[in-house]
Amino acid sequence: MRERGRTWAVIAGLLLCAAALLMSVALQRAGYLTYLNSDMASELILARRQVDTGSLIQTDWLYSTEIHILHMNLFYALAFLFTLDYALARIIGNTLVFLLGMGACVFLCRRMRLSWGLSLAVAAMLPAAGSMLYAANMTVAGYYIIHLLFAFGTAGLWLEAAEGDRHGRLATASYAAVCLLQGFLSVRYVLCFVCPMMAAAAVEVLFAPQAGRKLEKGLRRFGAVTALGFVSCVLGYAASEAVMPRLLTSGAGSAASFQFNPLDGQAMAQTLLAVWTDFLKLLGWRGGVSLFSPEGMVNLCVAGVLFLGVMMMRRVYGALSDARREDRLQRRMIEYALAAIAVNLFCFVFVKGTYLNRYLIPAVIFLAPVVGVLVWRESNAWLRAVFLALLCVQVGGSSVILLRETQIQEAEAEQQSAPMMETAAFLLDQGYTHGYGTFWNVRVMQERTQGGLTFTGVALEQAEEGAVCQTVPELIRWLEPSEYTDLDRCPGKTFLLLTQEEETRLAAWLSFADAPRIYQNEQYAVYGFGSSMELSSLMLLGKMKLENAETRDGGFEIGAGGRMRIPTSWREAGSYTLTFRCSGQPQGARIRAYRGRDFELFAEQQLQEGDNALSFELPTDDKYFMLLFTGGEQDGLRVEDVRLTKSGEALQ
Repeated sequence: MRERGRTWAVIAGLLLCAAALLMSVALQRAGYLTYLNSDMASELILARRQVDTGSLIQTDWLYSTEIHILHMNLFYALAFLFTLDYALARIIGNTLVFLLGMGACVFLCRRMRLSWGLSLAVAAMLPAAGSMLYAANMTVAGYYIIHLLFAFGTAGLWLEAAEGDRHGRLATASYAAVCLLQGFLSVRYVLCFVCPMMAAAAVEVLFAPQAGRKLEKGLRRFGAVTALGFVSCVLGYAASEAVMPRLLTSGAGSAASFQFNPLDGQAMAQTLLAVWTDFLKLLGWRGGVSLFSPEGMVNLCVAGVLFLGVMMMRRVYGALSDARREDRLQRRMIEYALAAIAVNLFCFVFVKGTYLNRYLIPAVIFLAPVVGVLVWRESNAWLRAVFLALLCVQVGGSSVILLRETQIQEAEAEQQSAPMMETAAFLLDQGYTHGYGTFWNVRVMQERTQGGLTFTGVALEQAEEGAVCQTVPELIRWLEPSEYTDLDRCPGKTFLLLTQEEETRLAAWLSFADAPRIYQNEQYAVYGFGSSMELSSLMLLGKMKLENAETRDGGFEIGAGGRMRIPTSWREAGSYTLTFRCSGQPQGARIRAYRGRDFELFAEQQLQEGDNALSFELPTDDKYFMLLFTGGEQDGLRVEDVRLTKSGEALQ
């Protein structure tokens, strides 16, 4: 009978996992357009590029604040081997990694001697999205699904290695290796997973004498194993700081810029309140709903789960003994989950720029296996039954409600995206393949067209006072291949995609550029250009600062001793020619080119009547590239048709 009961528990656990995954897939399909944004799309674009180039590590990709080597993009790339559809590749990749994360959770629960059935039930909570916060950042976007694998897998190895049983050496070596890998991959793993381990172990070791316990062999081993993992993680991070900047662009060294927040009590209290509010939202709490409604019932269940959960944790934790292996492991899991919350909360409050609502997810995911411990060890059957009933209604009810809401929003999201797809259809029909636009529009359009249109990202920047135009488009070099910002990216026609609001902000620059508007609908406007060189030149000229100079009739007039300075701009290595035409009084006027942090003057030429050309070489990529026109001895100098062109590769 006992074996039969165990079998049914395992079957029930597997059914829960299957149901949760099916709900997750349904939510991803229904919420694709509702939740899709350019950050999400960038992961798919990177994955597609990995498949197209046959390279797992993209050394020419411009990463964000984190470099994704072993991340969701690898699993999306795997999905692209079976489908060309971006949406389907996202669903396949997310579901696959959810499965791996659930497996890691089962591994951790089994290390704590929880039953197979309960371990599977705990794992089934992971893909169950009961809140928009979780759905947007985990289920659909997939930002932190890979974190489940590292979080639970590392915790399981940590607990196993600390015991030093028959597999102790293998577990210790595996734990140290995974910690080394985590440190190398992301500082987030260091802060969210390994630092809490060190904090939990330090507290246990330091307070052992006060609790009447001696530092026996097992406790010393626990401290030593945890310290080994922490040191390995730090070494991995140090290695990433040394290696990553030499191989990849952007992302590396982000932790070096961390700063403490000023001591502002009100700001700290607001952060704590925001974290608590987001935590409730994460559990499925919804504001502004009727008390006697399905959403209201879920809110009551959230409150009940929190209240009973805290009560059960106090009862269970106090009853756990250090003498038994099972008790010891479960006690350490509870301590670890609390340490993870405490360490992350410290960062949220005291370290600048470390809190967004989605950062709460990796901070609290260890509460899932803790719930398994509470259910397994609670001796009061009635208390356990009520807690489980409330938890099932909370998780299941909030998931169903969210899926229903997302399905209702699906038609609206399709309608809202119609102008984008109409614009894309026009561009594809006109033979355009690559264009420019602001980040939050272009990555989504690139995914929606299945890569049929590619884009270079730009931002609308405020130019210096006295510039030709006060607002100009500027290359952002963010989440795209490095080659996309090359001056000669499009030798043929290209375009600039703008929303109506962006078009209004750029009105002065668009007038200066004299660019034709080739398409417009209720949301977007598209301007055509002859080439990337033409567009990039106009971007440079638009932010040129004028001193005793002015624009007139499509050209520039420079007074005696006047200056026209194109501020520092990023430019790739290569051979360049700056062409322009002069008239009037060029005597004593010059054009100069500067490069490097020290603004080395590396090319200059005196201006002359008629056509002028200044050729120069940038041997390496340079973000301090600058051009300077200086006026001559008399007024009346006119400069027209200024263009910067790229003619070849840099000399080696």
